Amino acid sequence: MPKAYTAIIVDDEPTARDVLMTHLQRIPMVEVTQYFKNAIEALSYLKSNTVDLEFLDINMPEVSGLSFGKLVKNDVKLIFTTAHREYAVEGFNLQAVDYLLKPISFDRLLQAIHKFTGETGSEPQHKPITKETSDFVFVRADRKMVKIDFRDIIYIESLSDYIKI
Repeated sequence: MPKAYTAIIVDDEPTARDVLMTHLQRIPMVEVTQYFKNAIEALSYLKSNTVDLEFLDINMPEVSGLSFGKLVKNDVKLIFTTAHREYAVEGFNLQAVDYLLKPISFDRLLQAIHKFTGETGSEPQHKPITKETSDFVFVRADRKMVKIDFRDIIYIESLSDYIKI
């Protein structure tokens, strides 16, 4: 098994944190040690803890993800997770590994992780979604990710380019 990397998530949106946590649970090489709703809490944590990777939202109260990224040590890698594509250049100027636009798909996140680890991605390094690994799924609806518990699904119907759950 490849080396396990430690990570934190800094995002003020609970749903965005849940989506990232759910996706990252399927990637055994990344262990999320903590998540935070703002950069000030994360800074406090990092004074006494070290991590390999940080997932940062950009638009947060008090301290933005970009400002927080400027305070991060060079040996900690950044992956920005945001709905704002206009900050991408500034994010990459901070030597970010990647810049993910919300809603974040599992495949796109996995691509960013492979970029971080330097792997080609030829061997699957993730667990497939099964009933045993998850009791819910996230779907994109009205330009956001919605969590649906499997037990709440009565039926699924295909409607051309859409599905009805």
